[in-house]
Amino acid sequence: MIYLDGSKFFFDIENCFSDLVARARTQNENEKADESAAELCAGFGKFFGIKPEYVRAGKNYETLLEGIFGNAPKALVPEYEISAENFSAAFPSAEVIRQKKSPDMKIKAEVLASAANENGADVIYISNPCCPTGLEISPEEIKKLCSITEAKIVVDESFCVDESVSVLGIIPETENLMVLKKMRFGGEPVFACGKNLTEFGCKISASNQAAGKVIFDHDSALKTAQRKLLDSRDSLYIRIKKLAIKYDALERLYRTKASCVFFKVKDAEERAKKLLDMGISVYCKEGYFCVFAGEKDENEAVLKALEDVLK
Repeated sequence: MIYLDGSKFFFDIENCFSDLVARARTQNENEKADESAAELCAGFGKFFGIKPEYVRAGKNYETLLEGIFGNAPKALVPEYEISAENFSAAFPSAEVIRQKKSPDMKIKAEVLASAANENGADVIYISNPCCPTGLEISPEEIKKLCSITEAKIVVDESFCVDESVSVLGIIPETENLMVLKKMRFGGEPVFACGKNLTEFGCKISASNQAAGKVIFDHDSALKTAQRKLLDSRDSLYIRIKKLAIKYDALERLYRTKASCVFFKVKDAEERAKKLLDMGISVYCKEGYFCVFAGEKDENEAVLKALEDVLK
C-alpha cells in the first residue's frame, strides 16, 4: 500500500545519522525528561532563526495545544484545512466556526477578522501554506490579520516546504500570533512559537529529546529533507499538470506552495475508491484530491494509477 494522503512522511531524517541517534536514545532511555525540552527548543530556534524564549514543544498537537490554551477556545477555521483536525482532536468539545473560501481557495485577512469578531472567536486556526489546497497567505496578510482582531492567530506551518512564505519572522512584531511546526524526527514533536507563551509539561521522553537534539546539531539532514521534499513536490505538480491537460476529469489544478498537490476531480470519491483498490491512498474530500509528495517510485506509482482512473 502506498500512502500519499498526508499520514506518513516519505524521508527518514533520523536514518541520516542513525548511529548517533541510536546511541543518544540508548544513553537517555532511563533518564528523566526535561519537561520544558529546553535543548530541543534551543535547537529548533537556532535552525529556524527564532529566539528560544519564544519556543515551546509538545509530544503532539494535543499536548501542545492543551498546554498553551488550557480550556477549549472558540475557534474560527477556514474550510479545507487538514491541520484543523489536530485542533478538533485536542478540543473535541470546542465550538468551531467554519469560514467559506472563494472558488480560487483563497481568503482575505479582512474576511477572517470580520467573521472572528462577529462570532466572538478566541482563535483563528489556519495552515500556511494551506493544507490541502497548497495556497499560501503572505506574511503581510498575516500581519494585517493580527492587527485587526484580538483573536489569537494560530498558523500551522507543518506542511511548509518553502521557508520564504513562513511567518516566523514577524513573531517579534506581533502579540497575538502563534506559529506551529511539526518535526518528522525525535518522536515527531510539535513546536509552537510566539510571544508570552505559557510553560507546560511537554511529555516528550528523554530518549526522543536526545534524538531530536542530534538532528538539530547535525542540521544537514533537515536541509536534505527540505530539498528532497521540494523537488518531489515540484515533479509531482508538473506531471499532474500534464494529466490536467490530457483528461477533462481533472477539472482544476491549483499551484501549490505546500508539500502536496491539490486538484478538483470529477466523481472524486468514486475515483479515490478505485485508487484504494489499486493500493494507493490519497486525500479526498468534497470533490477534491490532495496528493502528498513521496519518494520517486511512490510518485511514479501514484501517477500511473491516477492516469488510469482519470481515463
